[in-house]
Amino acid sequence: MFENAAMADTAFHGLALAATMAGIVCLYLSAPRQQWLSRPLAGRRSRVVGALALLEGWLLWSTVMHPVTALFTSLTIAMLAFTILPFAAAIRGAAPARREG
Repeated sequence: MFENAAMADTAFHGLALAATMAGIVCLYLSAPRQQWLSRPLAGRRSRVVGALALLEGWLLWSTVMHPVTALFTSLTIAMLAFTILPFAAAIRGAAPARREG
């Protein structure tokens, strides 16, 4: 019985992480100065989808932990992703230049 509960918690953690990351990526790709796409995603629609995905991630986190803990977990993941995405784009952009040169 405890194995099924632990497996369900793990599934909720995975889904919450995926929803949170999807929301962050939607918000980042809608920014005018993002470096992953040649043009940003459609502004308002992408921001709404990103916000809804973040809300969904928080709700999924809230099923397995206290809502305040879920909020700070979502915020921590968002800070990490918003920090890594620009650096990953810069590294990705620098890699082809090294191959050519």
